[in-house]
Amino acid sequence: MISLFITGGAFFLIEREVPVLFRLMIAWIIFSCVFLILSWMVIFLRQVDQIKKKAVEDDGSTIFVFFMVIISSFTNIFIVLLLMMSKDQTFMENPFFVPLNVAGILLSWAMMHTIYVFHYAHEYYNGTGIKGERFTGGLDFPSEKNPDYMDFAYFSFVMGSTFQVSDVSIVSKRIRRIALVHGVLSFLFNTFVVALTINIIAGLMK
Repeated sequence: MISLFITGGAFFLIEREVPVLFRLMIAWIIFSCVFLILSWMVIFLRQVDQIKKKAVEDDGSTIFVFFMVIISSFTNIFIVLLLMMSKDQTFMENPFFVPLNVAGILLSWAMMHTIYVFHYAHEYYNGTGIKGERFTGGLDFPSEKNPDYMDFAYFSFVMGSTFQVSDVSIVSKRIRRIALVHGVLSFLFNTFVVALTINIIAGLMK
């Protein structure tokens, strides 16, 4: 909520001469920065006993998480695509275009996996099984029975970077399905980024 208020204010404070899509890109970057700062403050500071009590609150519902991941993954890419398809291509000459685009993509990537940090923690400490029954666990962290948010961050970012698990084993069907969606979305996002980068480089070379 704080992120939305700050972003909305920033959008309307940006000079009117700046194209709307550029203002949207800047607003998205501001939103992502605020969201990540607040989220990582929680990740670094919240202790395990607090995580067990607050994991559901930190995460939200499954549907909310899914849409947040979609939005965080592809908003910046969508804005850049709209810019590239617009008739006015002078934005390509703007010295801020490439840095803003790179920043937006990196922040979107970090935001997607940060959202999954809270979702994995929620499912681990306060989850439900496939049939709706109460369920805890689902991830086997070596030598660690009470993982904190940094442990879940490790799992989430490794999953998002390599599309596979490392030394942390998945031992529940529900988390296996969540990890499947996470891996597929990460792959699609990375594929879009590569294609977009090639397009931008080709446009700059014209």
